[in-house]
Amino acid sequence: MQLQLSDPAYTERLAAFLESVSQAPIVAAPGLLQLTEDVADAELTIYLRVWHVLYPDAVVTVRR
Repeated sequence: MQLQLSDPAYTERLAAFLESVSQAPIVAAPGLLQLTEDVADAELTIYLRVWHVLYPDAVVTVRR
């Protein structure tokens, strides 16, 4: 699963946030994270809602 950020400046912040909730993201490119583990849709939705509250300008698109 890939997470595409609207602004690559947030890449490291999103990676650190996901690590803080026990995920293992890989920075594939600026603005692009790869999740190695299968995360349940509901779980990822919750994480991204929290992320949106913290960084409302950083839009994340999920690619499966």
